[in-house]
This record gives sequence, C-alpha cells and structure tokens, in this order.
Amino acid sequence: MKTPASRQSKRASIALLASVAVLGLCAFQFGDRYGMNNMRFAQVRRFVANLPRAQLMAKQGNIELEAGQAVQGKMVHLRGELTDANCYLGLHAHGYDHAFCSKLCVAAGSPLLFISDQGGQAYIVLTEKNGINLLEKVLDQIGVPGILLTGKAIEADGLHALALQGLEAK
Repeated sequence: MKTPASRQSKRASIALLASVAVLGLCAFQFGDRYGMNNMRFAQVRRFVANLPRAQLMAKQGNIELEAGQAVQGKMVHLRGELTDANCYLGLHAHGYDHAFCSKLCVAAGSPLLFISDQGGQAYIVLTEKNGINLLEKVLDQIGVPGILLTGKAIEADGLHALALQGLEAK
C-alpha cells in the first residue's frame, strides 16, 4: 500500500517532468531558431529588396518581424523642409544652401528629419510601412524649402515622428 507521502512525491515528480517538457517545447517553439538575430547588418540589408522572403524566414525562425506593417498615427499635412539630423542637430545647418551636404549625409546613413514651417517642430521621418525604403522622389526634395508632406504624426517618449505617405503639389 502506498503512503500519502509517496503519492505526493510521485505527483511532484510528474509535475516537475511536465514543467520541464513544457519549457523544452517553448524553447523549441519560440525564439531565434536559425540565429537570425545575430546576422550582420550587411546580410540583413539584402532582405530590404525581398520583404516576402524576409517575412517567410522570420516566420520559420520564430522571429517577430514588423516589416511591412503600416505605422499608426494621426493623419497630418505639413509644410516645411527635409534635412539630415547630423547637421541640423549638431550645427543647425539646413536650407537650400545645405541641400547637397544634407543629401550626402542621408545617403551615408544620417537620419532624415522634417522641419515644419509652423513652429519649427522637428520630426524624425519614417516610412509609411516598416521595412520599406523612402521613395527617390521624396529624397530628391531634401533641402527644398516649403514642400508639403502627408503622413501620420506620432509622438513617443518625447520624440516626434512623421510616417511619410507622400508629397503633395505646391
């Protein structure tokens, strides 16, 4: 005859084995199955041109991928100027006389800013959907004063951003 202590010990052992099995299954089901989070930036950059392939790989590797998702925010129409963050924040340099330098800095990886004509509010420029490139026709307007943009305004942790949807005619 089994004692109550031996039954309790058996239940505890079964519970422990079940917990280990669940944790093992979770470790297999969730997480970076193919080491994608450790990929070098240059390797990941290649996927920008093939978003469906990146989404498929991420799904197979149990990686959360927000690329291709629309950015949330309040629709706005703003007039102002696109410029680079390095020169604007570091030297307050911007404007038509600074357009070539600003384009060069953005091409080298400096974040793109939009400076609103109303109040001079600076917005970090985002793409309409995560993981896509800005259009060349937008990047050609860097340094041009008085452009009118449409997008979604976002504020998070004191930062202002504009998820750019397009240019409007002057």
